[in-house]
Amino acid sequence: MKTITQFTALVLAFTLSIGSTLAQQPVRRPVTKTATRPNSSATGSSVSQAKKPTVATTATAKPQPQIQQAPAPETSQAPVVTRQAEARPQPVAHTAPSRTYAKPSRNSISHPLYLNAGVGLATYYGGGFPIGVSLEAGVKNNFSVGGSIDYFHYNYGYYSGGYNFVLAGVRASYHLGDAFGVQDANFDPYIGATLGFRYARYSDSYGYSYSDYGSGYNSGLWLGIHVGARYFFSPKVGAFAEVGYGVSALKLGLAAKF
Repeated sequence: MKTITQFTALVLAFTLSIGSTLAQQPVRRPVTKTATRPNSSATGSSVSQAKKPTVATTATAKPQPQIQQAPAPETSQAPVVTRQAEARPQPVAHTAPSRTYAKPSRNSISHPLYLNAGVGLATYYGGGFPIGVSLEAGVKNNFSVGGSIDYFHYNYGYYSGGYNFVLAGVRASYHLGDAFGVQDANFDPYIGATLGFRYARYSDSYGYSYSDYGSGYNSGLWLGIHVGARYFFSPKVGAFAEVGYGVSALKLGLAAKF
């Protein structure tokens, strides 16, 4: 009986030892499996991570949303360029008045008034220095129409006598600036004629009058022609010079425009 009990005890001990070994083996397997699984998961994750960026790049490359959004900053910068372009012409508009001032100075007034006041040299009736004034109003097609009046005294030299002349008439001029293509509108060349009445009277210290002597210096109609030019130092004030036939061969003086 003792041998049987001892044998059974040995069998139980053996079975227990086998059971413990068997129980320990499944505990180690998950460790090995868990050790191998992270490797597979790591490789899987690395593979998935390696694939994901490629998918992301292909996905972003096909729709190209960034290329469509790129024009937005370009359009936002475009108005800045246009604003700078709009700001640049402003100084040009301020620097241009030097030339644009000359052109409007001729045509800025629809019907300008031209005034000449001066003295004559080399008269056609004896001597003296005529003083005169002329006023013309601009009309269409570069024409101006007005009137003139001149006065001078010619000292005859005998008996303290002399002639007094007054010449008044209707005057017309054609302005040649546009016809000659004059760029500087401050310069106004013109040509014209005058038709009027000449009053002449002789008197001396002895009481003789014009009716007592026959002379070519008589009263009557007269016709004059002139060629001249004005130059305006400012928009309204300048100088003029005229040559021609009528009162005197040369006239010089001041000019004005209104």
